[in-house]
Amino acid sequence: MWQVYLFILPIGLGIMTLAASLLFLFAYLVSDDNATRLAGFNWFKRLIIVAFILLSVGLFMTFGHFWG
Repeated sequence: MWQVYLFILPIGLGIMTLAASLLFLFAYLVSDDNATRLAGFNWFKRLIIVAFILLSVGLFMTFGHFWG
C-alpha cells in the first residue's frame, strides 16, 4: 500500500512545478526590462515542460496501479 504514495508523489510535484511556472509567466508579463523578460520566459518554458512530464508520469503510474 505504501507504493501508492510514491505513485502520487509526481502528481504533487507536478502541480507545484506548474504553480512555479505560472509565477515566472507573471514575471515575464509584468517586467519592463528585456533581460528579465527573457529569463522569466526561459524559466517558464523549462518549468512547464517539467510539470507536464511529472504530471504525465504520476498519472500513468497511478492509473496503472489502480486499473492495471
